[in-house]
Amino acid sequence: MTPDKKRRIILIDTRFQLRLAGAFLLVQVLLTGLFGFGLYLFLDSEVQAGLASAHASYRSLEQMLLPIILVLAAFNLALSTALVTGFVVLLSHRIAGPLFRFRSVLEDLAERRIPNHTGIRPEDQLSEVATSLGKAVGTLATDLSALRAVTADLRQAAAPHQDPALESALTRLEHLLGAWQ
Repeated sequence: MTPDKKRRIILIDTRFQLRLAGAFLLVQVLLTGLFGFGLYLFLDSEVQAGLASAHASYRSLEQMLLPIILVLAAFNLALSTALVTGFVVLLSHRIAGPLFRFRSVLEDLAERRIPNHTGIRPEDQLSEVATSLGKAVGTLATDLSALRAVTADLRQAAAPHQDPALESALTRLEHLLGAWQ
């Protein structure tokens, strides 16, 4: 992936991001339930006190308060679900994006390809890990270049001697170094 090509993926790591959003939503549902229950208790006691002082009473106070509390709680839950999910997805991009980059760099290395770009966006998290990964890839690329040069020098030094064991070892080394791109 080239550094100037932007990804237009909403969910980079679907499982991670949706689990994170689910955890936030579970907390929101619990808080909404507690809020609704607390509001119900408060309003129940206040309305009962007001009705007692007015010498009036309703047959079922729950029938009056419960629908109001449920509607308010449902509206609060729907709005917070949309906001929390959007917020979590946006924030998790700062973690999931670098993880996506690290995974692609490691897959390139596993296939013996030296990646050109290992960096992440400046606003992303895990920048220290990205810096370390970039240094490691740079060191590997430098060492591979040095090994290729040493192998070429050994090939020249071994040419007059015609030792089959040395020739076989150099061929294997050149083949291994040639596998890296």
